[in-house]
Amino acid sequence: MASLISKVGAIAPLEPGERVLCAAYVSGTRSSIGAALIAVSDRRLLHAPRSAFHSRGAWRATRLEEIRVESRTRRSLGLAAAHQFEIVGVDGSGMAFELENRKDARAFNDALSRRLVRG
Repeated sequence: MASLISKVGAIAPLEPGERVLCAAYVSGTRSSIGAALIAVSDRRLLHAPRSAFHSRGAWRATRLEEIRVESRTRRSLGLAAAHQFEIVGVDGSGMAFELENRKDARAFNDALSRRLVRG
């Protein structure tokens, strides 16, 4: 079975030489963009609605240089329950999402480390 990163790499409209570093499904319950597929390449943050991510036209991209990322951990009973990310663009636009899988959260933290502001 192909990994989610390779699936996104085959579907998303990537620039020549661009590589997908991480990808994850986001539930609609704690996301400002609803149920979606989020990916980070070496150049851009990409996202598409979960129901339409197989369509190249559904993908939206923002250059990493144009965003600031805030990350925090939501806790429940003292344990890490989920990792929250808030993306703020230079134009003031924003989106927020949450990853419950620790491995996905670590991959996103690593991929976005240049733009990350810990909250």
